[in-house]
Amino acid sequence: MYDIVGDVHGHADELEQLLQKMGYRKKDGVYSHPSNRKAVFVGDYIDRGLKVRETLYIIKNMCDAGEAKAVMGNHEFNALCYHTPDGKGGYLREHSDKNRKQHKETLEAFKNYEDEWNEFLEWFKDLPLYLDLDPFRVVHACWDEEHIDWLDEHYSSATPEFLHAASDKTQKAYSVIEETLKGKEHTLPDGISFFDKDGHERFDCRVKWWTNSEYRKTYDDVLMECPDAISHDEINSSDTFYSHTGDKPVFFGHYWLKGLPELNHSKAVCLDYISCISVGRKWVGGWGVCVVK
Repeated sequence: MYDIVGDVHGHADELEQLLQKMGYRKKDGVYSHPSNRKAVFVGDYIDRGLKVRETLYIIKNMCDAGEAKAVMGNHEFNALCYHTPDGKGGYLREHSDKNRKQHKETLEAFKNYEDEWNEFLEWFKDLPLYLDLDPFRVVHACWDEEHIDWLDEHYSSATPEFLHAASDKTQKAYSVIEETLKGKEHTLPDGISFFDKDGHERFDCRVKWWTNSEYRKTYDDVLMECPDAISHDEINSSDTFYSHTGDKPVFFGHYWLKGLPELNHSKAVCLDYISCISVGRKWVGGWGVCVVK
């Protein structure tokens, strides 16, 4: 049995509460389950929360002991780029006000633990971008078979060379990483935009690739945070949107879905919700866990 846990984002206390609620017990600094259940983490362990350092130790210790598996999220990938020189006097991820703000809690958590942070960055480099296990698959944002095939052929770890390629919009690695770790997007018509949760103006909407294609009638059915100006418009026949068609369930996080957790697709399950409940449904604190037998 596996317990698949959504984006933790530095909330170590809530993570420990969740693990304990599911029967995991801590011994010698490692959580394990008496019935040999294993945890699977879908990425985004850092940033936002106030206990990033503690969160990383919980997850890495479990992985090192064979009690868990973990994949890379876009926040871990962004951290690697933020700390990798671009060879031009800057970094692959610009040290802009926006990016520093996003990374603020992580930088502060390791202010006096630079050696530890460097060790975690090395761990990030070796995190897989996806898992394909016998009963199910795991990816942070989007499972696209073509991208997975490309990664099988071209990716082994986040080397400096790969990070440079994945930061170059002219390279195939860029689009593969963008969509695997951040999801597919659709460019809005000219003159239409929206502001995201952080107040940034966006001209592209994330695609709800996990919804059944036969139920997609309007743009609101297929685009997240779809602007009111086009939300009720019927989808233009020239617009095509990726939809999951795999025969094996895939679990993912990333999307900050709202409301109570629900299944929109029998084979594609999002675990990342803004507001969740904990009684009887095993969802707590803004992210969820799915128990897979």
